[in-house]
Amino acid sequence: MSDTPYGGGHPNVARAEALLSVGRIEDACDLLTSHTKEVSHKDADVYALLACCFYRMQKWPASLVMAESALSLNPSHTDGHIFRSEALWRLGRAEEAVTAAREAIRISPHHQSPYQSLSAALRATGDLDGALAAANESVRVSPESVNSHFARYYVLLDMGDNAGAQQAMRDVLSFAPEDADARAVLAGLKDEARELKLPELAREYTAALGTDPGSAHIVAKLEDVALRLVRRTRWVALLCLVYAAVASRAFPTGDDPTSLPAPLGPRMWFFFLMCVGWGVCVWRTYFTLPKGAQLTLLSVVRRALAAKLAAAHSLWGTLCAVLLVTVPWTDRGYEQALVWIGGVPVVLAMWYGAAQRRNERDAAEKAKEKRLKAARERESEAAR
Repeated sequence: MSDTPYGGGHPNVARAEALLSVGRIEDACDLLTSHTKEVSHKDADVYALLACCFYRMQKWPASLVMAESALSLNPSHTDGHIFRSEALWRLGRAEEAVTAAREAIRISPHHQSPYQSLSAALRATGDLDGALAAANESVRVSPESVNSHFARYYVLLDMGDNAGAQQAMRDVLSFAPEDADARAVLAGLKDEARELKLPELAREYTAALGTDPGSAHIVAKLEDVALRLVRRTRWVALLCLVYAAVASRAFPTGDDPTSLPAPLGPRMWFFFLMCVGWGVCVWRTYFTLPKGAQLTLLSVVRRALAAKLAAAHSLWGTLCAVLLVTVPWTDRGYEQALVWIGGVPVVLAMWYGAAQRRNERDAAEKAKEKRLKAARERESEAAR
């Protein structure tokens, strides 16, 4: 939250700050806990730093207790009010969180962090206009604070303003071009707006991961893109199967020749085209990707059951297509059975996966609407 160092220069506290800066949160927490037991003088800064530790570990009740301990020692401690606000709205006490954030603003009106906390608390109450105003004020106070622009992004995202959310991330990249989170978020927003193709999306996530190799969030996003690339190959298998059925005369129309087997020349010509089509698909799916994305795609195919199933479906449909055009079938019943055997499992898997993903999106939208409705109801009750 605050950029001000804590603890008045005590070696233990300085070491805890250093541990926090490198992500060793639990070690910093243990050190500070031991420090509070060893010294007789209680320091509000130390408890605020403990609140920060528990906040980063997402232990909201403990963070709230430490923040209130800091405020009992120093009622004007800015970070004490900030961490109290952040913990309160996550514990469902959004109105109290707003009050705590406003108190932090009263104490430190020229610092961006209290405005960010106020924006988050107002979002929790459903007051998106107020949350956006607080986030804009945070940006005004500190135009080159990444967290300030992310506060705007979260509100704009809740408002459904994809273009505004994209602009917030572009603003971050204008002064922090190496910010991995902003680049990854911008890529995701463009993907949601269907402004990027999958290979381009993979390149964006790979570039972001190159800036922050330890980001589990970006790794997950890149793995999701890899899975989508593998799933897309099932369309190629289905197209091969359909054209193989035509070339082998499995389902002749009234204008098509009906004698079997189909001539060897057209069947071999289609086999050649099928090989070329798969070559283009593999080239575009794999070889046009950056090295990091290629490794991720191979890793996903090896580890993820969904990717293995998608690859198996693609191979199965293609194998049936190859059998249709390479074997000189004389019984149309066998050909038609092969088409159905090759196509039905692939179509069912694609339909089921699409339905499941659609249901997940609908559930997420409904949950979001429910939260906003509950927040509005709480706000109206408080007004009455």
